[in-house]
Amino acid sequence: MELNWIAVLVAVLGAGGIGAAIREIASVVSLARKGVSGKEDKRREDIIAQRDHALALQAEAEAGERAADARADRERDRRIAWQEHAAHLRYQLRSLGVEPGRHPSIEDTENPLT
Repeated sequence: MELNWIAVLVAVLGAGGIGAAIREIASVVSLARKGVSGKEDKRREDIIAQRDHALALQAEAEAGERAADARADRERDRRIAWQEHAAHLRYQLRSLGVEPGRHPSIEDTENPLT
């Protein structure tokens, strides 16, 4: 029995080799037209995703810094207002002839229960 190589070749290619081969050829041609290989395209997408993530983290950190700065500014303004109020009260006491006494130490004000 003589083997017909052409029939075997057609059967092998027709069994799934042609579909896969055509798909691969089409993808290679499309990548060649883009001028980018598949690995380079994937790497570029990864780099873009990493950049976007880093920019989002940076924006979040900057927002946190702005919030902390605003909170510190509010605390400073509140402290200054209380100092001005205390100075005004001390002035009123002195103008009435009463000596207001010494300022409290910071240790006395840290823990009000002692």
